[in-house]
Amino acid sequence: MGKSHDPYMHIRGGYEAAAEFYDLFANNEDIPLYLRYAKRHGSPILDLAAGAGRVALKLAEVGFEVTTLESSHAMLQVARRKLKEANDDIRSRVTITKGDFRDFDLGQQFSLVVIPASFQHALTTDEQISALNSIHRHLRDDGIFILDLFPGGVQPDHASFEEPAVKLSDGRTVTRSGEFTTDHVRQILEMTLRFRVDYPEDSKRPSETIELLSGTALIYNREADLLIRMTNFELVEEFGWFDEQAYSPDSGRRILILRKSSNHKVTYTGCEGDS
Repeated sequence: MGKSHDPYMHIRGGYEAAAEFYDLFANNEDIPLYLRYAKRHGSPILDLAAGAGRVALKLAEVGFEVTTLESSHAMLQVARRKLKEANDDIRSRVTITKGDFRDFDLGQQFSLVVIPASFQHALTTDEQISALNSIHRHLRDDGIFILDLFPGGVQPDHASFEEPAVKLSDGRTVTRSGEFTTDHVRQILEMTLRFRVDYPEDSKRPSETIELLSGTALIYNREADLLIRMTNFELVEEFGWFDEQAYSPDSGRRILILRKSSNHKVTYTGCEGDS
């Protein structure tokens, strides 16, 4: 994973400047799926690339013990503030940890591991394999790993969007817009996000815009299947959306329910020369 020259450094910035607003625009349709599997498999749960704690806090609300792993300092600050504002029972069930999901060692195994919509921030094959190997080490033999992917083959070459404004309790209004460009040869999607913050009229403060550049890997279906096999996972179930509808080639998501493979034949640590 460690190379002196990183061709993707310009899109690794993440969401530091807008961590406060990120969960305002999150699609929470994934949470019922995680809750269903949490009820089947129990605690402890590992929430990777956990951001500001959107999923972890919901799991803790209904009684599960959750450890989060997040590398962004700003996201961690927001998550800790949310946890401080939660009740004692929730606070006792959540452990917030700073770390990189691409390579980590927590010294513990989990019944359920989730990585909501973030696995593709592992931009190279080496990073993806390292992440999956780390997850494998942290998963109990009878545990489940939920891998949420955006299938590379259905991503458009270019798109733009603007979402409805969200009003905060302090009177500010936040609007998110952006565009993304897909490079199917390099297998990279580059996204520009803009958060426009409008202040109450009586504050006399002008609007401000926070602009972020981020990127994700495009992972095609056969490639995902190979990554899974090479890191000793096997498929239990496969969905095209969080309501557990069947996956089809037109699905906008590929949600893979994985467990440790019963055939431990492959050991793979990285790709020589991968960029």
